[in-house]
Amino acid sequence: MILSINHIQLVAEKDLVLKLRDFYCDVVGLTEGFRPAFERFGFWLYIGDSDVLHLITPKEGDDRSSLKSSFDHLAFKTGNYEGVLKKLKSLNVPFEEKPIPGMNAHQIFLKDPAGNRVELNFD
Repeated sequence: MILSINHIQLVAEKDLVLKLRDFYCDVVGLTEGFRPAFERFGFWLYIGDSDVLHLITPKEGDDRSSLKSSFDHLAFKTGNYEGVLKKLKSLNVPFEEKPIPGMNAHQIFLKDPAGNRVELNFD
């Protein structure tokens, strides 16, 4: 029986892991929190008390460039639509707004430093 999604993990070289941490904390609004002392470098990012995004470096000899994936985007339920728009503009973060047809909801799409699409959903 599935109860919920536990977390998402992104794997990248150290310099990109650092950029991803900064992006997801400074732009998206996650917070860096506790992470066990694993061998690989990385971070756990949180929404409240839940670690939702794990960022780690690859295992030695792991060639990430050969991986194929159908991954499309991460999506976050988000509040304060006007505040987020203002923040993205002040940080010069490119984004695309997409109202949801027939609903009083909006989506904002942007890309993280690794090129992954990020969706911010607003009711």
